[in-house]
Amino acid sequence: MTRGHRTLPHTADTRIQAWAPTVMECIAEAILAMGDSFLDMAGGVACAEQRVRLAPGSPEDRLVAALDEVIYRMDTTGQVPIRATPEEDGLLLATAEVETMAQTGAVPKAVTLHRLAFEQRGDQWMCTVTLDV
Repeated sequence: MTRGHRTLPHTADTRIQAWAPTVMECIAEAILAMGDSFLDMAGGVACAEQRVRLAPGSPEDRLVAALDEVIYRMDTTGQVPIRATPEEDGLLLATAEVETMAQTGAVPKAVTLHRLAFEQRGDQWMCTVTLDV
């Protein structure tokens, strides 16, 4: 599998991991992992598209900025990304209403920098991040 994500065990918060061939694809997978960490995304139906522009920077900085922006938009619009497509300067997100999906876990409130990792392993990029819930 060249692209994917999963939730990792953590005692108090939520920890996610994503992998993909490029930095931006890995960030896109991390966004989907965050949604999967607290919602049953299988039934999500896209109702809008949103663009997230990311400033140039390190993979870690871009990951944190993307996740922070998605958390902010979830709080303000009630929508969560169900698809994330990398673009030249950011991501195109297809979003669904949170209230239309079953909640399965705690809602992320912030990205923490503790044990944040983003590294290239062979031909894959992998990131691991902890979300404060």
